[in-house]
Amino acid sequence: MITWTVGIVLTAFLATSCGGRSTEHDPDRQALYGQEIIKSRKEMFDGRVTYTELGSVKVGRSFGFEASLRGFRLAKPHERQAPGRRRTGRTLVGTLMGVKLHCSGAGVRCTALSSERQNVLTPDDVAEWQWAVKPTRTGTMTLALTVTAYYRDTRNVLFEKPPFSQEVHVGTTASHAAQGAASDMGAVVTFLAALLGLGVACATIADFRQRRTAGKKQGDGKKKSPPQRPRYHSPVRVRRRNRR
Repeated sequence: MITWTVGIVLTAFLATSCGGRSTEHDPDRQALYGQEIIKSRKEMFDGRVTYTELGSVKVGRSFGFEASLRGFRLAKPHERQAPGRRRTGRTLVGTLMGVKLHCSGAGVRCTALSSERQNVLTPDDVAEWQWAVKPTRTGTMTLALTVTAYYRDTRNVLFEKPPFSQEVHVGTTASHAAQGAASDMGAVVTFLAALLGLGVACATIADFRQRRTAGKKQGDGKKKSPPQRPRYHSPVRVRRRNRR
C-alpha cells in the first residue's frame, strides 16, 4: 500500500516537472507575434499606386475616381494606359492591401464601387479600386487616398502610407444657377407673401381694436347722459263768472 502511494506521488511530481519545463521553453506569444510582424514587414517590397488626377469639376455631376496598386516594375511598351490624367506614388506592397478614399467639402458624397481590401502578393499582381464622387455644392472639395498594408487577413496594420491628397474646385452649371435663382425667387416670393399676410393681419387687428374702442366710448356716453324726465302740462283753470 505504501509502495503504491509513493509511486503515485512520484508520477504526479514527474508529470508536473515535465510540464513546467515544457512551459518554460515555449516562446512568449507576444514575442512570437512581434517576430511575425517584423518578418512580414521585411517580406514587403516596393510598389506603385496610380490614381485619378482631377482639375475642376461641376456641381451636381457624378464622376468616377480610380486607383490601382501593383508591384514596382517599369511600364511595358505595349501596356495600355488608362484614359485621363493620373498621379503616381510609391508605396509598399506584398500582402493584403486596403485603399480608401476620404472626401470632404462642397457637400461631396463618395460611394465605393469595389472591395476595400485586395491582395497584392507578387510584383506582377495588380489590384484596382473605383468610386463614384458627386459634389452637391460649389466651393472646394478635398480628396485624400490612403494606402494600408495589413498583416494577413486581419485588421492589424503593417504599413500605412501618408494620404495622397488633392483639392478640387467645384464650379457651377447653367442649370444649377437657374435652379438656384428659382429657389432664391421662391424664397423672396414666400417672404413677401409672409409680409403681406402679416400686414393684413395687423390691419385687421387694428380695425377690430378701433371698432371696439368706438363702441366702448359710445356705450360710456349713453351711460353718462341723465335720463330725460317727462314734462307734465298743468291743467288750465277756467274762471267762472259770478252768477247774480
